[in-house]
Amino acid sequence: MAEGFDTVEDWITTSVDDALAIILLCAGGREATELAVARDLDTLLNARPDANVVIVSDIDSPATMVSALERGARGFVTMSLSLEVTIEAIRIVKVGGTFVPASGLLSARQAYTAPSEPQPAANEGHAHFTERQLAIIACVRKGEPNKIIAHKLNMTESTVKVHIRNIMRKIKAKNRTEVAFLTNELPLPNENPPRQ
Repeated sequence: MAEGFDTVEDWITTSVDDALAIILLCAGGREATELAVARDLDTLLNARPDANVVIVSDIDSPATMVSALERGARGFVTMSLSLEVTIEAIRIVKVGGTFVPASGLLSARQAYTAPSEPQPAANEGHAHFTERQLAIIACVRKGEPNKIIAHKLNMTESTVKVHIRNIMRKIKAKNRTEVAFLTNELPLPNENPPRQ
């Protein structure tokens, strides 16, 4: 059952006894989002340390996402994501995972990479992907769940899972977010500029 509260304090004073699977902490605008992460998230987690909190915001700031995770949020969902991806993100958190949009991490890559670190060549270690795997990587980069990928590419969800496992093994990724991050510079067939 879903319940809504105007403020975190309202939620705390309502004395909710039922175990809540997910708490969505919604904020619009940079200032409100930063306040939600800096104050409201701490207040929630102090009142309920075991809470699974997902921040929902229209701000797509990698620094804010990282700050939210460091403070104990289990997920960060931007309003630019599709409803299907948002629902899947909440499901991931519900089963014990953590979710942030791959786009946020990809944006943060440059900010968190020290300039002195040597960068791998764009195609290093990625030369042996099949056409199907490249199509799946493109969908993973967009944050699409397996069900949507299977529908788009006309295959079963179990086949998508096998492909994703093989992709992860090839690039030594631990999860889908790392797949998106580690293949960021890999040119995909539909992303190549037109030849002249």
